[in-house]
Amino acid sequence: MSTDFPLNQYKAGGGHPSAVRSGIREKIDESLYSHIARLFNKYANANDMWSRDQLGIFMEHTQQEDPNGISSHLTDKVGMSLRELLDYIASPSGNALEMAVPQDLSLPLNDYFISSSHNTYLTGNQLSSDSSVDAYKDVLLRGCRCIEIDVWDGEERFLAGYSQDDAENERYLASKEAGEADSKPGPTYKVTFKDKMMIKAARWVMNKFDPVDPEGRTVDDRIADMMRGEPRVLHGFTLTKEVLFRDVCRVVKEHAFAVSDLPLIVSLEVHCSPLQQNAMCDIMEEAWEEFLLPTPEEDPTALPSPADLRNKILIKVKYVPQDKKDDSGSITSGVDNGQVGDEDDSILDVINQDDGTKKTQRVKAPKVTPRLSRMGVYTRGVSFKSFAQPEAAMANHIFSLSEKMAFDTQRREPAAFFQHNRNYLMRLYPHGMRFDSSNFDPVLFWRAGAQLVALNWQSWDSGMMLNEGMFAGSDGYVVKPEGYRSGDAKDRALRSKTLDRVAITVLAGQNLPSLNGKDDASSFIPYVKVGLHTEPDPLTALVGEDMTPLDVRQVGYSGTTVRGAGTSPDFGGDIIEFLDVKGVVPELTFLSFVIMNDVMGPDVVAAWACIRLDRLRAGYRFVRLFDKDGMPSRGVLLVKTEITEADLDN
Repeated sequence: MSTDFPLNQYKAGGGHPSAVRSGIREKIDESLYSHIARLFNKYANANDMWSRDQLGIFMEHTQQEDPNGISSHLTDKVGMSLRELLDYIASPSGNALEMAVPQDLSLPLNDYFISSSHNTYLTGNQLSSDSSVDAYKDVLLRGCRCIEIDVWDGEERFLAGYSQDDAENERYLASKEAGEADSKPGPTYKVTFKDKMMIKAARWVMNKFDPVDPEGRTVDDRIADMMRGEPRVLHGFTLTKEVLFRDVCRVVKEHAFAVSDLPLIVSLEVHCSPLQQNAMCDIMEEAWEEFLLPTPEEDPTALPSPADLRNKILIKVKYVPQDKKDDSGSITSGVDNGQVGDEDDSILDVINQDDGTKKTQRVKAPKVTPRLSRMGVYTRGVSFKSFAQPEAAMANHIFSLSEKMAFDTQRREPAAFFQHNRNYLMRLYPHGMRFDSSNFDPVLFWRAGAQLVALNWQSWDSGMMLNEGMFAGSDGYVVKPEGYRSGDAKDRALRSKTLDRVAITVLAGQNLPSLNGKDDASSFIPYVKVGLHTEPDPLTALVGEDMTPLDVRQVGYSGTTVRGAGTSPDFGGDIIEFLDVKGVVPELTFLSFVIMNDVMGPDVVAAWACIRLDRLRAGYRFVRLFDKDGMPSRGVLLVKTEITEADLDN
């Protein structure tokens, strides 16, 4: 193991290659040995060997090994002993997960799925957990290539030099940058309606959930803290603890390219005054100087490739046209006045609903400054109104939609939704009602072509398991399948398959992680839940009219094995099969293995693995397992996989 990085680089979720393990280095238990010996003895000759012919049939038909692949050295053997068969299945050649092949990195950014994080700074739930710079380090070392930073005002928000008048602020900032600012204090900032709403919402949440924090600070103490300090990172209108924007930028600089040189997208949710936005720009330019892109003289007509952007940080921030002004002289956007902070409305909605009041006025976010807006070179954030809005034709625009808006839009305009994502970037993020930081089904939106499906990485659920399945070993970028890319003809039919039969024979396990390593292994009653995750054709509505985002779960095909006993159980060759599975795109279909512990009350997850179907290897294989927290474990499952394809649907 490299000494350059801590163990958390091996944690699953984002696809870093270090999380993809190979062979087994310890003695095979009796539960596994008996099944492999039974297979060997079935075809062994009088000399307790497999002949060359038997070995060839096994490797070609059962294992479906590539003659020129990782196991090519076995094709020339005159035979195989039981010991050699055990060594083969326990080696990297016996891994159920196909090794990742080098990606074509020459296509435009919109032709890739990109491993993405939502509210990256949080360590737990959306209402009261801590913000931490270590959260950024964690996801970057796990292969994440799109992080999110929510930035809020610090001390200068209420100091001299800032006015409510945007034109006056822009003149003040210009004179400050030129060194001509008046040394005398400017006008004191007056608390606006937005500030009053923010303070009211924060006070309501604090009084309801946490009137006195662990340090003994009252609500009034913490309200006062909200009005001090330089730009801060936190989840607005909640009890989440803050960190400094400067510290986040420092940690991002240290780890942005520690495990991958592919471009990192930083999605900014800005809630700052013009002065604080100016401070943000100073901090980013200081911390990320060598990683930032220069402002181009002309707008790009196409997106560059990941290969063109190695070791670069792309800033995603609200776009403000530079040639449009309102009556006061302030630069504005024709779509949303350059306002930022779209993702926080749902928090106030919930507060108002719980308080029994109606939302009388939307909290208006501050306008983004021209200087900050110019930093969004290839990722110009545009508020989505329709696919026909003028900004939707800009090569470098990116729409950000909540899962609720994405569900509604895709259901209403499936073809337009998909066609947009062939040619332009789209980022999707969890619904604001997910206070527990749970995740939606990312496959649903990958199938609709969305590149950046942002998930809550601090939560371990099926959404993050599927994210690991998508990006395993990829360094966070995966080329879209044929038919999903910008170079594909608009009227090209999407490629899909019908699978006559998918059969998983679950034989045995070894070293399965129980929920508590100190528990008696005999109290561990494991069983395996096998799921096939696939979604409908994206040119049709992906969800029914009567469904809401929170109704949808990872729906597909599933089955469970018999119960075993202990951490090295024998499942007796229990077969789970799925028949006549239509509309399958192997690059967007996943097979999950979840080890459940049969306990009193709801059964709980003990371990798991998730493999993309185009990387699932046939035959007798070991499935390497992660524990319930996403850390690699010593646990393995011995399975036999069989997939029989029918003719192409399309």
